[in-house]
Amino acid sequence: MAKVIAITNQKGGVGKTTTTVDLGAALSREKKKVLLVDFDPQGNLTSGLGIERKRPLTVLHMLQNEVAEVEYDVHDTIAKHETDEVNLDILPANKLLVTAETLFQSVEEDKELVLKKVLSQVKDEYDYILIDCPPSLSMLTINALGAADSVLIPVQPTKYSLDGLADLVKLVMVAQKSYNKDLDFEGIVYTLDTPTQVETRNIKQDVENAYGANIRIHDVTIPRLKDISSSPSYGVSVFDLAPTSNGALAYAKLAREVLENG
Repeated sequence: MAKVIAITNQKGGVGKTTTTVDLGAALSREKKKVLLVDFDPQGNLTSGLGIERKRPLTVLHMLQNEVAEVEYDVHDTIAKHETDEVNLDILPANKLLVTAETLFQSVEEDKELVLKKVLSQVKDEYDYILIDCPPSLSMLTINALGAADSVLIPVQPTKYSLDGLADLVKLVMVAQKSYNKDLDFEGIVYTLDTPTQVETRNIKQDVENAYGANIRIHDVTIPRLKDISSSPSYGVSVFDLAPTSNGALAYAKLAREVLENG
């Protein structure tokens, strides 16, 4: 049965979608079967892997069918991204996913668990399911937390990195108490890292002081590199664009740390 990891941070521009794609690609290179769930109305994960956002079926349709109690098959929606080295399945999204906020509000019971029920159809078929969350603490993120086994938080080590992190941690704790008692922290991973800068080192120390006692901070950090940022423009992961680059090496190390965590 798959381990479901929600990759989330309400601050935009921290490499959340890139981490979802490249961590998923790294896990697939470790012979794991991986499903990526695009749960952001921007649909950047979908387009970043070369999948048309105007597909007739998206994750939104699966949510609608679940709420309406209409029979459906998630397999009809799953798209594939295959290259020589990377084989990923994707549950795509587009801008219409924003209407899910209203959809969730119409649910009388267990509105936080709609996505979990959708993914239950395919959870036995994968080793890992990674959910790319929107940059907000919305009902989409709440549903991702309801479906997840753990939460991975990408953090760019800048002076704004702690802004909102406390709110996200509190939201996870609410989820643990209210609707997903088994939810755990996968960890914090530094992204867009510039380790030689003094400010960066100071921010990392602040994060360590605030959260290191209770949340794992991954040893590997993801550097700010052109190879990583450019790969979505080609509709591929960093392993397809530059498999021997430092960026690919960093995500391969992150995958091994995730695997070691069970």
